[in-house]
Amino acid sequence: MCAIVSVAFFGCGTNRRADFKIPAEAVSQRNPLPVTSQSIAEGNHLYREAGCAICHGKSGDGKGVLAKDVSMNLHNWRDPSVQGSFSDGELFYIIDKGKGTSRGKMPAYHDQETTEQIWQMVIYIRSLAGTKVSN
Repeated sequence: MCAIVSVAFFGCGTNRRADFKIPAEAVSQRNPLPVTSQSIAEGNHLYREAGCAICHGKSGDGKGVLAKDVSMNLHNWRDPSVQGSFSDGELFYIIDKGKGTSRGKMPAYHDQETTEQIWQMVIYIRSLAGTKVSN
């Protein structure tokens, strides 16, 4: 319960910062993991365990229970056109490093998840719209 309250106050919202820039080498990074039913399932488990659904929604539609209460740009990951505007490397970078300002932000998962686990989360996010992960 404490983790949920912490995310509610400190994590998961994104206030776009003009200076937020993903490095080119991160943008071009490709997911090294194969897309399998197991990697999708593991990514789904990690998405739920990390509390992503609180903001991004259980189904990834951007309509989590906190979405209406915080100022953030939540994406509908079920929409292939939204998915098409992000490379796998960009998704990895945002999950790994986080994004936003001190009041409401997407937390960084670098210290909580392994590199492999973050890539599994990218695979799961891609699966929400039936988008193939670039390998």
